[in-house]
Amino acid sequence: MDLTDIEDLVPEEFAGICGIAAPFIAYIFIGIAVLINPWFRWADHALSDLGASGIAYNNVFNFGIMVAGMAGLIFTLGIFRYAEGKAGGVGTLLFLFAMVCLILVGIFPMGTDPHYYVSVLFFVLSAIGLLMIGVDQLWGLAEPIWGVFILSALGLTLLNVALLYYTIPYELGAAIPEFVGTIPIMLFTLVWGTRLLYE
Repeated sequence: MDLTDIEDLVPEEFAGICGIAAPFIAYIFIGIAVLINPWFRWADHALSDLGASGIAYNNVFNFGIMVAGMAGLIFTLGIFRYAEGKAGGVGTLLFLFAMVCLILVGIFPMGTDPHYYVSVLFFVLSAIGLLMIGVDQLWGLAEPIWGVFILSALGLTLLNVALLYYTIPYELGAAIPEFVGTIPIMLFTLVWGTRLLYE
């Protein structure tokens, strides 16, 4: 099966709905997990601390992350149709693997051996995938504005994360950089989910 034929596995409208829903699901469950765990401090902890083994109500965070990852996976299956070339197809495939890693973050919470690897892979594969998709859209010249949008969101987010680490005068926990790091992913799934629905 050619990579661009994967789009046929999921109806376009359903993939679009999943893309729009995925960040809302993640953020709502993260928000609930923060509210029911008053010990959590954004500046001192990692988001994964909310789902760590042995923590009360850890299933709230882990369940939300798994459902968001599943929605993101379905969304990604629907966007192979937008790949202009091989770079776009490979980038979309990497983003698909990132969604698998997000599901695994919930399955293997902090305190289990695979957690660190799947959580790091989620961010790394997402970033590389978005970079390749953005370059593909820019080079495709059919609608280069999509490439500009993706690369701008990714670049500004990486700049903000770097500024957080180099301007805050104390050791910052991972939660805020992690949350900022999800912004280009959130924008991408929201905007391209809408694109799937209405184009």
